[in-house]
Amino acid sequence: MPKPRPREPDPRNPRFIPGIYDYCDRWCERCEFSHRCAQFAMRSHDRPDDPRTRDRENKEFWEALGSAVPALKAKARAKKKPAVTPASIEAATAQEKRLDRRARMLGQRETNAALTYSHMVDEWFNNELRLPLRHVRNLERRVEKGLTSVASAKGELVRLNDCVEVIRWYQTLIYVKISRAFMSLVEEEDDRTLAAVRDSAGSAKIALIATERSLAAWVAMRVMFPEETDSMLEILLHLDRLRRSVKRKFPKAKSFHRPGFDDRA
Repeated sequence: MPKPRPREPDPRNPRFIPGIYDYCDRWCERCEFSHRCAQFAMRSHDRPDDPRTRDRENKEFWEALGSAVPALKAKARAKKKPAVTPASIEAATAQEKRLDRRARMLGQRETNAALTYSHMVDEWFNNELRLPLRHVRNLERRVEKGLTSVASAKGELVRLNDCVEVIRWYQTLIYVKISRAFMSLVEEEDDRTLAAVRDSAGSAKIALIATERSLAAWVAMRVMFPEETDSMLEILLHLDRLRRSVKRKFPKAKSFHRPGFDDRA
């Protein structure tokens, strides 16, 4: 007898925090709010392997989403958007290109620095991989000689792994979020109705959080390898300059309220 299919999560469930996924770092495995995120719940929902059932969405889920359709239709009728024509498409494309150019010019320094940082991380791990490997071997020898307890060595390995994971996870995210922040900024300047949302500040806040966590991970790595820290010093200085530059360009980023994350007591 086949097992009953699990019910899909209802996005209206009060345990889900509305919009929490809009300004997160996409690291669901490390997030303390994943159990309160409707997007995570729907993405991780266990669907059967049978393609006939995998392609068929749960009726209750669609009913939950469908409850919002009348309101959306009413809004669409009220706005009365102009008909789509070749001329309107061409104008929209030209507008998008113009905004993209403005965003690139406005954030050229920061986006280039973020891209450079991503390359610096790859270069460090390609050239200095011997450092963490040697650290692991040293821990093994210290345990064998009784100089370090197994528990202490395991804790050190966990800290090392955490640092590497943090650095690698945010390595490209910083560039992505900074680019989005500047694109949103020029869109907000072009359309004042978007300014109230301030997606630019929210995206910049994620970039700053990712940068600060990366800085903390690099500092911890320097402590682990005190004999050879010059290779990390350049990265730390570069990342700190980027952080300060983003803070200057987006002074309201830190005060931006992220649903859930900034509601903690």
